[in-house]
Amino acid sequence: MLALPKVSIIIPVYNGSDYVSEAIDSALAQTYPNIEVLVINDGSNDQGKTENILKSYGSRLRYISKSNGGCASALNEGIRQMTGQYFSWLSHDDVYYPDKIARQMEYLGKCQSKDIILYGGYELINESSCLIGLVRPDSLYSIEKLNIPLFPVVRGLIHGCSLLVPRHCFDTTGLFDENLKTTQDYALWFKMFRNYQVHFLPDILIKSRIHPGQGTHTISGHLEECNQLWISFLDSVSLDEMCTMEGTPYLFYIRTAEFLKDTPYLTAQEYARWLAKNELQKKKISVVIPFYNRIEWTLEAINSVFKQTHTNFEVIIIDDGSTESVDRIVELCQSDSRAHYKLQNNNGPAAARNLGIQLATGDYIAFLDSDDTFHPEKLERQLELMELNRSKFSHTSYERMFADGRSGEVVNSGRLTGGVFPQLISCCPIATPTVILSKDAIKGKCFNEGFAYGEDVCLWIEISESYEVLGIDECLTRVRIGDSTAALNIDKQKIGIINQLFFLINHPRFGRFHDEISQLIFALGSFYGIPGRLSNTSEPSQVSRRNFKSRISQFISKNNLYSRIYRNARRVVRSLGRDGLNVTLRKIYRGLFSGAI
Repeated sequence: MLALPKVSIIIPVYNGSDYVSEAIDSALAQTYPNIEVLVINDGSNDQGKTENILKSYGSRLRYISKSNGGCASALNEGIRQMTGQYFSWLSHDDVYYPDKIARQMEYLGKCQSKDIILYGGYELINESSCLIGLVRPDSLYSIEKLNIPLFPVVRGLIHGCSLLVPRHCFDTTGLFDENLKTTQDYALWFKMFRNYQVHFLPDILIKSRIHPGQGTHTISGHLEECNQLWISFLDSVSLDEMCTMEGTPYLFYIRTAEFLKDTPYLTAQEYARWLAKNELQKKKISVVIPFYNRIEWTLEAINSVFKQTHTNFEVIIIDDGSTESVDRIVELCQSDSRAHYKLQNNNGPAAARNLGIQLATGDYIAFLDSDDTFHPEKLERQLELMELNRSKFSHTSYERMFADGRSGEVVNSGRLTGGVFPQLISCCPIATPTVILSKDAIKGKCFNEGFAYGEDVCLWIEISESYEVLGIDECLTRVRIGDSTAALNIDKQKIGIINQLFFLINHPRFGRFHDEISQLIFALGSFYGIPGRLSNTSEPSQVSRRNFKSRISQFISKNNLYSRIYRNARRVVRSLGRDGLNVTLRKIYRGLFSGAI
């Protein structure tokens, strides 16, 4: 039968007569049979109280006395003299449960690799050994997260006495830094954990005592040493390690800052926030502005981008064949390398935005209409929230403004958030100047250049099929309204809805969303005073949903040229006004729009 591996329990102590007996007794009471207990007296000067207690245990432990050098030096002496294959630290004021070592060695026995560092949660006890709390990392994070080597260190989850460490880890990593008085443990764990597997055990196996005499309360310079330790972590962690722990460097820095917010380490917290802000500034945003004439408003829009607090941007200004002089816009672009002017034939805003997307070099793309403006913090705030939520598609609430710049009502469209597909089909409140997309989200997609209105909604529907929408209920954009804008122009709204309908029923996947499409038809009918709300019961009973899709497909196949869209749209509108909604739907079901209505 193979001998069980030996575990060395090392107890450093300095003037610890109040609690050391309880610690030693818990070490000697371990149910795991092959242990040694080493107690290192780090030059106690309490009139022999600590020494007398230690010597009273006789041969049941190995007693080592040395001059005072601090906790790190006592631990290092114990490591040098230990004879076991595994190291287990026990502070003189803490307590092991009897099965601490046995449970950990049992777990290791089931692992293929034995070069694993183990740690766990712990109980908190007071001076009288009464329970005052529990620290359970698995109540905050998944086991998978807790097993990422550096993660428990940079989230302050490691209690040194919960560890079980293979002895050879010290040979490859080194010992505790004896120049550090209170952070020697975390400094070593940071170096060591990067090179080994780390596993979290959910069992509570130790009791950690909270009392006024702890070194963190009595040793001068503790706060400064902790700040320097955390700053060194932030400077040393690699890109791969940050991404493994939190997904992106920004998330790592900002979540580390949030963790440090609950500590007294203000200097380290501010440094983490500064690093996070620097990561955001590395993200380039391409702002696409299509324009046709309206030079004054276009200049106002461009200047609102130049005033952004997020400074890593480019402005791609697409001239959609303006007939007015654009000299001032061209001069502005020539004076600032972040602005790029491009002229195209008059093909409409969809074509202009698509050209802007093709020219964009940013990580993200934002859209701004030439008559609208951004608030100064728009890009920074929206980017921050997108990075924080790892979002590919976001939009915000916005403020309406009149032609003369006066403020109007706030539209809380940013309340629409999450998995909004397919509900976006029936109602899309997303305003284009509030949208920011990652380059990935729009890859292979574009605005429908055959539509003068509603082309943006069609794109948002298409993207929302693949990505959740991050809605931000903050007013970050001003959207100008007037008689000529779609927000107030009923005719443009009608055409937009008709375009959306033709896009949806001609789409290979979206045509099956009958309820949502029916609600969109109802919205169109409401412009003509047609009352009521569509439901499944409004469909002709003799026509199944499968038959509906078939008839719609037949209709589209006969009318799939954009040159015929508006003719068919007029038929829909005439039928709605003359015959009502349900009759019009029946005609769609029966494929009657292939001929005159």
